[in-house]
Amino acid sequence: MAGINFLHKLTKDGLNLQGVHWNVKRKDICVIFIHGMSGNIIENYFAEKIGDKLAENNIGFLFGHNRGYNHINDIRTNTQDNYGFRFKRIGVTYEIFEDCLYDIDLWVNTAMDLGYKRIVLMGHSLGANKSIYYLYKTKLNKKIVGLILASPPDMLGLIKLKKYQKNYISLLQEAKKNMYVKKPRAILSHQIWDWYNLSSQTFCNFFQENNPIDNLPIHRNPKDFHQLASVQVPILAFLGEFDDIIINTAKNDLNLIKKKAVNCTNFKYFILKGATHIYESKENKLANNIFDWINKEYIK
Repeated sequence: MAGINFLHKLTKDGLNLQGVHWNVKRKDICVIFIHGMSGNIIENYFAEKIGDKLAENNIGFLFGHNRGYNHINDIRTNTQDNYGFRFKRIGVTYEIFEDCLYDIDLWVNTAMDLGYKRIVLMGHSLGANKSIYYLYKTKLNKKIVGLILASPPDMLGLIKLKKYQKNYISLLQEAKKNMYVKKPRAILSHQIWDWYNLSSQTFCNFFQENNPIDNLPIHRNPKDFHQLASVQVPILAFLGEFDDIIINTAKNDLNLIKKKAVNCTNFKYFILKGATHIYESKENKLANNIFDWINKEYIK
């Protein structure tokens, strides 16, 4: 098996993020993994299995943490005072979506510095929205040759549908009120999806129509998904059979994403039977499917 290296790199706005690199001898193609809300390498076990499978077949894998790792984190910055380096408290609780450009750019540049000739972005959950946004905003990077959308969510649909969040309107009003009285970091009184405690600024940033995060509007289904329509590389998308982000059905959601990816050169998708949002007990099957797609698309 290839060696695993831990990386510590600075974003352009001065945050020290951690990455884990499955190192391979042949620096041809590397998959960069962009985790979702509160994700991290310790708990995203399926990502570890994907890295192992790809590295066994001489394909690099780089798990790059973004500033939204964990619910709350304290990230070291590049500034110092008399007590040492200063830290910035972020995590998904305080994250701003558009800042993902700094984070993904860091790991793309890192992969290129490591010598890889071709890059495939793989975004899981919110990481899928971030990967689409990154490609939309940075169209000129010719080394990015593919996109993997792992359980890609309609973030607005998941908060506005009552079966997922019954009190969206009241939460939005609370968040806007806090923003108005200049308390953007005030934590909302109720959790999101019975799991996340979000700040008012993050709620407003994540959960309003036509914000940059709103790039897979499956529930609303406008004529164009304009960010997705800008993607001009092959796409692999998948959902778990029992994924908790499904809006209609898994097949219908994936078919709609395929339909809206109008400039994608080759769109493939599958539904992972028996799998959840984090593919528990199906990690090896998932890893094999991803390797098969990369092997057929880029190697054979």
